[in-house]
Amino acid sequence: MGVPRTLPCLFLLLSLGCASEAGTDAGPPAVDAGAPDAGRPDAGPPPPLEVTTTAFDDGGAVPTRYQCGPPLVAAGAGENVTPAMSWTGGGDAVRSWAIVVRDRSAGDLVHWAIYDIPASVRALDAGIAEGYEPTAPAGAKQAEIQGSRYFGYFGPCSGGRGNTYEFTLHALDVEALPGVDRSTPETEVAAQVEATSIESTSFTGIW
Repeated sequence: MGVPRTLPCLFLLLSLGCASEAGTDAGPPAVDAGAPDAGRPDAGPPPPLEVTTTAFDDGGAVPTRYQCGPPLVAAGAGENVTPAMSWTGGGDAVRSWAIVVRDRSAGDLVHWAIYDIPASVRALDAGIAEGYEPTAPAGAKQAEIQGSRYFGYFGPCSGGRGNTYEFTLHALDVEALPGVDRSTPETEVAAQVEATSIESTSFTGIW
């Protein structure tokens, strides 16, 4: 008895059907990769500007070394040395730093104005040298004190009457303080620093 002619056709149809079903197998399900990458998260505002010194406690007595003395005050007991200080914060907008020292108990008398400190500087050693352009920090300039031809720090000089001296660090968004030069009085330099300042922080000493 011969094989019915319909069997090869049936076998062919069954084979094609299996192949068709096998072709629909898409494999394992795709892994959900989540939402598209939105980039780095917002870091938020920069930390606040903070300045510290190891020379004396904030609000404490200013040691003799940092008080007034020669050459501005020949009879002064002090050594007229600038206190070391360091700072953190400020953010990316800072292009330079400046420091202004005022006697808040004597009509805000300016005792020091140093400016054009490069933005990369984050600390000052004790004893910044006298001079319009001190060797360190490189690029910085100091205002002349009271027309004395002395460019530099004038230490607290109230004779121990308890005056408050405020040391203020200013962040500026300019590399060079505009509108000032070697002949600009310390009061005008300080005023320009304060007008240009985008952020500031202070510590105080008593003498």
